[in-house]
Amino acid sequence: MDNLRKDWQDANVAIRSESNSYESIVNGKRKTALQNLADRYKRFSVMGIILILLSMSYMFNPNIFPGNMSWRIGLSIAFALYALTASVMDRWLYNGIRSIDVVTMPVREVIGKALFYRKRHLQFIAVLLPFVLAIIGAFAWKGDNIYFRLGILFGFIAGTAMGIFHLMNFLADYRTITSED
Repeated sequence: MDNLRKDWQDANVAIRSESNSYESIVNGKRKTALQNLADRYKRFSVMGIILILLSMSYMFNPNIFPGNMSWRIGLSIAFALYALTASVMDRWLYNGIRSIDVVTMPVREVIGKALFYRKRHLQFIAVLLPFVLAIIGAFAWKGDNIYFRLGILFGFIAGTAMGIFHLMNFLADYRTITSED
């Protein structure tokens, strides 16, 4: 009888903790993986717009990127186009993820849409990766001193590490959404 009473009390504690968790999600204190994913896409889309504005500093400031004006303009435009493309892709993914409604859609449809947007995310990476590598290569090729090239190398390493970290977070949210638990 004592074991039964203890199990009943433990179950009551678990129910209270789950209801607190549910209420915190509903009240906006905690976010679901779907909300985290949408928010992350929105942040990345906004960062793309900010990068477009920053790319103008390459064009007009010879101290940031040495060389003749035509190369500065070309690399600035290429970088702006890359940032615009990435921003548009992230905005499209944001709108798609935000359109998933777990309340009205069947589970199969939610999982299907999540898998569709995960696949598009990876395809977008495959499109953007050669583009950014070409831009980095052009910066390194036209850079006129060792410190500039070392800065490019360290920036490439740091950017790759941050990119992999964020990709793992995106994929973890997709795994959470598509898991059958």
